[in-house]
Amino acid sequence: MNTVDLSFEIKDITAFHLAFTDQPGYWEDYRGGGAAVAESARFEFREGWQTVYPRMVEAMLLRVTLKDGTVGWGESNTPIGPEVTALVCERLVLPMAKGRPFEDPQVLWNFLYDAQRGRGYAAGFYLDALAALDIAAWDALGKRADKPLAALLSDAPRQSIPAYLSGLRQASLAGRIEAMNDWADRGLRGIKIFLDGDLDAGLAELAALQEAGGDKIEQWMVDTLWMCRGDTARRAKSDFGKLGARFLECPLQPENLQGHRELLVEPGAPIALGEHFRTHYQTAAWFDEPRALDIYQPDVGRTGLSDGLRQVAAARAAGIPSTPHMGSGLAVFQAATLHFAAVCGDECLQEYQSGLAERAALVSETAWVYADGGFRLPDRPGLGVEIDEEAVARYAVMV
Repeated sequence: MNTVDLSFEIKDITAFHLAFTDQPGYWEDYRGGGAAVAESARFEFREGWQTVYPRMVEAMLLRVTLKDGTVGWGESNTPIGPEVTALVCERLVLPMAKGRPFEDPQVLWNFLYDAQRGRGYAAGFYLDALAALDIAAWDALGKRADKPLAALLSDAPRQSIPAYLSGLRQASLAGRIEAMNDWADRGLRGIKIFLDGDLDAGLAELAALQEAGGDKIEQWMVDTLWMCRGDTARRAKSDFGKLGARFLECPLQPENLQGHRELLVEPGAPIALGEHFRTHYQTAAWFDEPRALDIYQPDVGRTGLSDGLRQVAAARAAGIPSTPHMGSGLAVFQAATLHFAAVCGDECLQEYQSGLAERAALVSETAWVYADGGFRLPDRPGLGVEIDEEAVARYAVMV
């Protein structure tokens, strides 16, 4: 068993809201750009999707300094309003946590969750702040112990993590086919495509990609971004199952527990979801019988590593495999996700955001480098990410 000392005290927290104003947006030139009409210079709503997205990549990085001087970095998955999470970290979380002895990061997470649970803070920006601090604490402890973070989370983490690409984001089908072939030549085994409410267009897209790629890509995943309505979800599950989709992600609204339970027993592609959850209190009903999902996708930028581990353990006890979601985040978030993936089991490929990895290189250097279809667990202590604080200052939004 792991005997590393995980106790610590927090001396200081500094949070940074970053905005990459001189870089391509989160969706790059996917299907020819964003909404027909710009709602604002900062946000966009794409046709067919209900969720708001940032027009440029924004992020929240957190630096924690422990009492012994060790520094760790954390990051939440907060693409919309990262400055709110940063403010919560510095103005609320720091005064509550500073100077208190904690046995390990999970005790810290429990303490901060208890501090606000009676007021209904069960999700949202407050929990995102806890996730960022939890990741930063684990990073600091890994550096202090001179061990990779995954070695603190498990006695036997996976050394190799095969990945799938999160989206082909080129404007045209021809461009997406070209990108698919390029990734296949680099050893990639799986790709996820994103759909709007037009199911027929989505089915045609996947069929065209499969025909063009042949057997180059072994696994295809489909994300409907919560946009199935009426009987569309049942049809999507069936039809994408016939096309061999590894899973159908986020078919229904995220609160619709009963709807997911009913959809699960229909024939077709397995159901995957989980990125919207923050805590194991929220996931319990979804894992209980009758189950509401086939594959669990925790997002450490929202759960933190500590509670994410509890959620994965509960899913495993229910016979549900887990594969971490990798949404909008820079190198700290991506590294935390990959360390987490190293201890979550090997039933599924791991999601990878290549475009955001390129953006992350502007403010950091990471030991996690894609090659030959995935990643190798690095030997570097902690997360394996070195932050360029001068570059962070260049992209930081000053309040």
